[in-house]
Amino acid sequence: MHNGGLRSLVAATLLLGDNPAPRLTLVHIDDGRDARLTRRNFMRKQALALKITRITELAIPHLFGHGYGRAPDGGPLGQLTRPQLLLATLAEARYQQAEAVVWPVSVNGDAAQGALATEQAVLCEHLAQTEAEMSPRIETPLAEMTDQQIIELGGQLGCDWSLAWSCTRPGETPCQACGGCRQRAQAFEKAGVIDPLL
Repeated sequence: MHNGGLRSLVAATLLLGDNPAPRLTLVHIDDGRDARLTRRNFMRKQALALKITRITELAIPHLFGHGYGRAPDGGPLGQLTRPQLLLATLAEARYQQAEAVVWPVSVNGDAAQGALATEQAVLCEHLAQTEAEMSPRIETPLAEMTDQQIIELGGQLGCDWSLAWSCTRPGETPCQACGGCRQRAQAFEKAGVIDPLL
């Protein structure tokens, strides 16, 4: 699952490091968020830089496009949308005969959110297995990591941070005011790394 963000970049780079020639497909989902086109462009930049040629794009814009998938602060309602994103990706992975779906989720050390993400992954795997025993598994390599640890790992892997978009708004430059920008700024600051997008 790839949305052009920091976690997607780190997860893809990590997978490429584990296997010099993996059969890796980036699955990008247009979920209706405001920055979906910008994120798609950054996903494509990452694919080009990492020499990943297999890209699948799925369109389920109703998740956020009508506002029902948003919390009062405008952020996503993960409890309702995450399972839909996971199930759509699992279906695509099964179609492509993939062994696993890598979900680059991270809860930044929040135990309750970590438990919820685990429950959602297990539920989606179970639902997929009721239709086919050989359904792909869901892997979450970054789930237990904080944002700072993800930046530090990305630095060790040589990630080019200019290829990752975190802003929730579309545009040429990050707004530096939304939740995504603030979270990114805190992660870079704690890791002692300069963000090339600022």
